[in-house]
Amino acid sequence: MVLEVVLLLTALLSAVVIVYAKHEGENVRKTWWLLPIVCIVLFLLVGSLFTVDAGHRGVLLRFGRVADTRLEGLNAKLPLIDKVVRMSVQTQLYSVDATAASKDLQDVNTSIGLNYRLDATQVGEVYRTLGVSYIDRIAAPAVQEVVKAVTARYNAEDLILRREQVKDAIAVELTERLASRGIIAEIVNITNFQFGVDFTKAIEAKVVAQQNILKAQYELEMVTIQAQQILVKAQAQDEANIILSKNLTPQLLQYILIDRLGEDIKIMIVPSGQGLTIGLDKLG
Repeated sequence: MVLEVVLLLTALLSAVVIVYAKHEGENVRKTWWLLPIVCIVLFLLVGSLFTVDAGHRGVLLRFGRVADTRLEGLNAKLPLIDKVVRMSVQTQLYSVDATAASKDLQDVNTSIGLNYRLDATQVGEVYRTLGVSYIDRIAAPAVQEVVKAVTARYNAEDLILRREQVKDAIAVELTERLASRGIIAEIVNITNFQFGVDFTKAIEAKVVAQQNILKAQYELEMVTIQAQQILVKAQAQDEANIILSKNLTPQLLQYILIDRLGEDIKIMIVPSGQGLTIGLDKLG
């Protein structure tokens, strides 16, 4: 961009000088030697300025050494001596797959999603120690080491059941490790947990077995409840029969019998010795 501006200004200045020379004659033509000097001065002037885009920092290199870090906007440098490397301090996404083994020696394949940004106060140091490809050089091995260390603390089944706990442990250790190298980890996500085929089948079989057990327990509980209901009903009926039998005196039975006789009954044969007494009003 700077070179383009220099060439454009040089072309414009040359055009102005040529037009002016045509009007002023031979005296002006004798001063054309000044044109290269003006171009050099202009080149040096423009070459001493540079811009840093928003969300970036400029690492100023002087003879290949990190000399300073420049903020966003227009900045100055020594032309032909200083060089500027622009590095982003915006949030970026880094994804990597990690392979590890659980505490019970099950193979675990994990996908990690990392939202990170470069610490703006350590841009120069990061460039000096890691270069512009700092995330690949430091994050990839850090993720592998942290995932292996954390995964080894849990059995494979616990990695599934305690997913949030595992994610938090990985996030804490990874954040600390990256922060020591000038990289800020904002969000760490475990996007996937994959196990070996045999273990996956075993987990599926276990889930099915647990579901069958729960179903059998539910059915047993229902049968038990129904049996209890029948028992309670039978006990209630027995208690009612006992209460009724205690109160059924001969006189009460006679009364019930007489009360239930139809109005049209005129003759009734009763075995002797029953002690049945029938009122005349009932027999008409």
